Amino acid sequence: MKYRLLASDLDGTLVTDDKRVTGRTKRAVEAMTAKGGIMVLSSGRPSYGVWHVARELSLDREGGYILAYNGGELLDCRTGEVKFSVTIPKDRIPEIIGLSRQYKTAILTYEGEYIITESGDDIYVAGEARNVRMKIKEVPDMISYLTFPIVKLMMVGSEEQILKMEPVMREALGPEFSVFRSEAYHLEILPAGIDKGSGLLKTLDYLGIPREEAISCGDYDNDIPMNEAAGLGVAMANGCPEIKEKADYITLSNEQDGVALVIEKFMLEEE
Repeated sequence: MKYRLLASDLDGTLVTDDKRVTGRTKRAVEAMTAKGGIMVLSSGRPSYGVWHVARELSLDREGGYILAYNGGELLDCRTGEVKFSVTIPKDRIPEIIGLSRQYKTAILTYEGEYIITESGDDIYVAGEARNVRMKIKEVPDMISYLTFPIVKLMMVGSEEQILKMEPVMREALGPEFSVFRSEAYHLEILPAGIDKGSGLLKTLDYLGIPREEAISCGDYDNDIPMNEAAGLGVAMANGCPEIKEKADYITLSNEQDGVALVIEKFMLEEE
């Protein structure tokens, strides 16, 4: 195959709007992996929130990878082993949570099967829990609770809140952090240099695959670095204007099996 690896975003890309993996997509991924192709599920979600999709695509049996936390962690689906992980410096966590409290914005992180937050009844926290199929654990004080390694913190709120908070957090946290919107209601906070593009490049380096042999599919701003890192950067028809403007190819929407079409066209068709 000219392209040996496909890295795909999930929400708005690989799955439908109601978070389903269609039969056509399952068949395309299974045919691609049977031919020796490698599937990488690349998401802002924690690894736990991607596992059910990996199992639906048989990646736990056939092999594949989860690139979670917007590029912060790589996990082998067959063995469950974490191949690399980058965490937020412990001494900066109180500052980030303090800013969230100051601006009255809900903030969350992840622990196993749980979303950890001080705002258990927040509608945007509940929306994230539905998306990743995780339970909410409300704690009275996140600063004292978070004694374990944290890959990502995420502010959630209305589109207006998140647009307001993005420049505030970037200025407050400085060059040691990557701060970006992954959806209209999500503001991701990760260590500097961590995004889906750097995560994909580290994955390709680990697997020994040239970037020219990789395809990336995405629909939002945070997928642009991943598309730029791949040999072929694909935007979904339902994607934001910025990603479509920079894409090498625009496929059908997530409701029309756009990722399956990419696999069929670029990885399964005989040259």
